[in-house]
Amino acid sequence: MQTQMMPPVLLQPALVLNSAYLPVSIVKAFEALCLVVTQKADIISGEENEPIRSQFLRFPLPRVIRLVGFSGMPSNPAWSRLKVLYRDDQTCAWCGTRRRIDDLDCDHIVPRSRWYECPRDLRRPYEVPASRLQNVYAPWNSWQNTVASCRPCNAKKGNRFHWELGLKLLWEPYEPEYVPSVVVSFDRARQLGWLDYLLNSRGKPISPSAVKVVALPPISRALKQQ
Repeated sequence: MQTQMMPPVLLQPALVLNSAYLPVSIVKAFEALCLVVTQKADIISGEENEPIRSQFLRFPLPRVIRLVGFSGMPSNPAWSRLKVLYRDDQTCAWCGTRRRIDDLDCDHIVPRSRWYECPRDLRRPYEVPASRLQNVYAPWNSWQNTVASCRPCNAKKGNRFHWELGLKLLWEPYEPEYVPSVVVSFDRARQLGWLDYLLNSRGKPISPSAVKVVALPPISRALKQQ
């Protein structure tokens, strides 16, 4: 069934926990139900007032499910533009402004169009060995050569070297040990009833290697609103 033809309720998000009750991903409700029906997952939390019915079955709308036979966690991720924005906490590396994902670009420090033009000694800090590149034909696509950039800063820099404009990075880009597989705003998590599964009693992420709660309020507020 195509998602365009599905009832909107089946496109709502569901949080996925591994067998140790640690969050590992977010899926759509219909995907969660497929896992439940095939006995690969249990429903931990659901909306009883919004049941999903078939001819013989009835399930609450899943909000949180637990994978029965999976205890693993997301592994160290490969480079991607979106993951660079998550690594940099949705903050422009040039001006320090924090913005929504939709208002950010993944900026190449040494521009793609001038990669081979750039003197080797100036390019060296942003290079990585070929063995660590996903595509040896695109050496500019690496954790070390990309940062989050707001649209105004990206437009200002264009395809020029940042030292030509007197721009300075606010931090050095790096290859992270992990990038969260669950990224959700505090208000959204609270609305969906996920906070008990994402935050501990001190308002900190339960599994830092998998979870990022965006715009997390102070601990006192987090405890008060749980």
